[in-house]
Amino acid sequence: MNSQKNILFLGGNGFIGRNAIAEIQKLNKYKIFVLTRQIPLKSSPNELIEFVQGDILNIESLKNVLKTQKINIIIQSVQFKGHPVERPWLGKEYTYHGLDAAGTENLMQAISETQQAENIEQIIYLSGAGAGQANSNYSWTQAKHRAEKAIIDSKINYTILRPSWVYGKGDQSMSKFVLFAKYLPFFPLIGNGSAPVNPIWVEDLAKIIANSLESKVALNQIINIGSLPELNMKEVAKIVLQAVNGKVNKPIIPHPKPLMKLIGTFAQFLSFSPLSPNSVEFLTMDIRLKDLKEEILDCRIHSLEKGLSLSGLI
Repeated sequence: MNSQKNILFLGGNGFIGRNAIAEIQKLNKYKIFVLTRQIPLKSSPNELIEFVQGDILNIESLKNVLKTQKINIIIQSVQFKGHPVERPWLGKEYTYHGLDAAGTENLMQAISETQQAENIEQIIYLSGAGAGQANSNYSWTQAKHRAEKAIIDSKINYTILRPSWVYGKGDQSMSKFVLFAKYLPFFPLIGNGSAPVNPIWVEDLAKIIANSLESKVALNQIINIGSLPELNMKEVAKIVLQAVNGKVNKPIIPHPKPLMKLIGTFAQFLSFSPLSPNSVEFLTMDIRLKDLKEEILDCRIHSLEKGLSLSGLI
């Protein structure tokens, strides 16, 4: 396959990464090298997918991959385990700055030191809503800003995608909302429920990632991604209740932010906890995405109602 191009995928084992790889496979024209700390015992049955050993926090391992594989495209979607609850006492790789920002800076340094910039045609970076604000008080947006800047400053063609709340089968967020709707006598919300959000189905995002590989329009663009219309968290709760139970049949109970942050101060030390003071801030951020479109790179974005019905979450 003479026209085959090689992709280095960082974060390919994650929620977004798995879905993106499945979508890219449909194109049948890209060899995907998935960076992993430990090579699986069983190789991929697909000859167009290969696992390569490396760590985004280890520059030498990144340099080795770049020197031994002819990489044309890089997709960076690494996220730390337990996101959005940062646990710096476990190591820097459990924080936004320590993994996302520092890891992306490592990647760009590795590209520079191996003189591979001229061979790389595009870097696709999975950023997030609210990124690009250097003076933000949120560690999430600060780290994403650092990562975006490292990529843009490299002068390599880039596509930066800033999705809103990503949901789908296997996620760690909307699936909890579905469980609330099914089993709790009430639907709990953090804060007053006014935080704006544009939930995006992971399969829509995966298609946009795949289509970014095929579109010159995507080059050197920063693209906000989310469903329309904009919703607030209380409206999301009502939609989930309607989707699960056929009606909004349970009270939606707001929980004050200060109280939830206090609980999070202690709960963050539990490995399974979705709460910490910073995650409460993350879940209640007042960030509105601008210039959203119903169709992005030939992908029609599903509404939350439609996405839920297709996602397998219900």
